[in-house]
Amino acid sequence: MDFPWTPEDGPQEAHARWRVATRQLDLDHPGLYITAQKLTQSRQSLPARAMAIHDFVRRMPFAATSDGSSVRASEVLRRGAGDCHAKGVLFTALCRAAGLPARLLFVRVRTRFLHGILEGAPPEMPHAVGQVHLGERWVSTDGYVVDPLLFMRAKEALVAHGNDCGWGLVRDARSTWDGARPQLQQFRAEDVVRCHGCFHDPSQFYATQEGQSNGWLDTLKYALGAQLVNRRVAQLRRPHAQGPASRGQAA
Repeated sequence: MDFPWTPEDGPQEAHARWRVATRQLDLDHPGLYITAQKLTQSRQSLPARAMAIHDFVRRMPFAATSDGSSVRASEVLRRGAGDCHAKGVLFTALCRAAGLPARLLFVRVRTRFLHGILEGAPPEMPHAVGQVHLGERWVSTDGYVVDPLLFMRAKEALVAHGNDCGWGLVRDARSTWDGARPQLQQFRAEDVVRCHGCFHDPSQFYATQEGQSNGWLDTLKYALGAQLVNRRVAQLRRPHAQGPASRGQAA
C-alpha cells in the first residue's frame, strides 16, 4: 500500500514545482539529459517511461555512500552506483529530465532491514523514497535501491535464515515495479516512525535536521558505517560466502 500521509497536490502544482532543476538535480547536465531521453523516447505511456528510468537506476550496483546528502545526480550517473539517497537523487532527476514530475519523500524508519549487513545499527534512520506523478496520483517506490544480484542474494539469505527482514529487504519484496502500484522493498508501513515530508534534494531535507546531529562525529560514524556495509554487501554478492552476512549474524 502507499503512504496514507503522502501529500497530494493538484495537477498544476505537480507539473510546476516538481519538475525544476535544483542544486543536486542538475537537469541541465548533458549526460543526464541525454540518458533520460534515450531511456524514454520509445516509451509511449507515462508509467512505461517511469519504469524504464527505474530499471536503469536499479541495475546500478548498490553502494553505501557518505555524501548522499550533497551529491549531484550527474555525479551518481558517472559513478554508476549509490544508496537510497544517491540513487533517489538520480531517479528523481532522470524523471524530471524526461518530463515526469518527481520528488523524494523522507521517512524515518526502523532499521530491521539492516540485519545481516551492519552491526550496531541505530534503531532508526532516515530513508528516501522516490515518488513520480503518474496520471492523477503520486506513486512511491524504493525498488531501484537494491540491484538485481544483491536482491537475489538477500532473498536467499532471508529464506535460509527464516527472517522477515534483513540484508536490505523485507521478505515479500517484489523484484519488479509495474509503474502503477507502490513498491517498497526495504521496510513495511509499520516500520515508519515519522514522515518528514517531500523535498527536492536530500540537502534540503537535512537542512531541516540542523541541531539534531553531532556534526563531524556523526559524519565520521556514517562514513565508517558505509565502509562496513559495502564490505558486507560485497561478501553477500559472492556465491557461497562464509562471512557474517551469509551466516546471518545480527547486524
